[in-house]
Amino acid sequence: MKNFFIDDRHLETESGTASEFRQYDGMLADGLKAMGTALSDARRGQLLGYLALLARWNKAYNLTAVDQPGQMVARHLLDSLSILPWLGGERIMDSGTGAGLPGVVLAVASPERHFILVDSNGKKIRFLRQVRRALSLANIEPVQARLEELRLDPAPETVTARALAPLGRLIRWHAPWLEHGARLLAMKGELRKNELDEVPDAYNVEIVELEVPGIDTRRCLAIVTAK
Repeated sequence: MKNFFIDDRHLETESGTASEFRQYDGMLADGLKAMGTALSDARRGQLLGYLALLARWNKAYNLTAVDQPGQMVARHLLDSLSILPWLGGERIMDSGTGAGLPGVVLAVASPERHFILVDSNGKKIRFLRQVRRALSLANIEPVQARLEELRLDPAPETVTARALAPLGRLIRWHAPWLEHGARLLAMKGELRKNELDEVPDAYNVEIVELEVPGIDTRRCLAIVTAK
């Protein structure tokens, strides 16, 4: 696998370089170990290279409100990787992917799967195309589209969504795929009863509590399937 940090001159920014993120490799490795997961040095290097790209593009495109390197490791990388055990199938759609969270991170960790990263924002899709080139991530496919109008063939087997919308709305948007057997993995913070009450009777919801090193607030995963 290509080592993303062979030459980091093209990642220099006013606030730091790829080497600034390289120093957080230990934090990333320790966090993964705490979650019972391990990634190779090369894959951790790709993930930290992704954060360096994100920090660079964030100055112009405002892709994320979290811009401190240590916080980015926990709230972007470890948080995204916390749902890795629940991924299923070979085709994964990341809805409202934004800067590629959790889609890019999961794609680095699961090179055998194909990730369709969907967002309606053209600037974010351009960033993701640059990520695909810079990290040599052949298994990501950035798609600019509105979810309500999107058609995919073949259909995804798993759909991920991170803090995108209430469950009821997510189910409406993804009903065509859920009704054909896909699972929706909705990453949430607090999940209140009124949000669960909006889920149609035709769907099951399983709630899994997530423990993410470096994040003190509640994180949970709502797994939605059609009955």
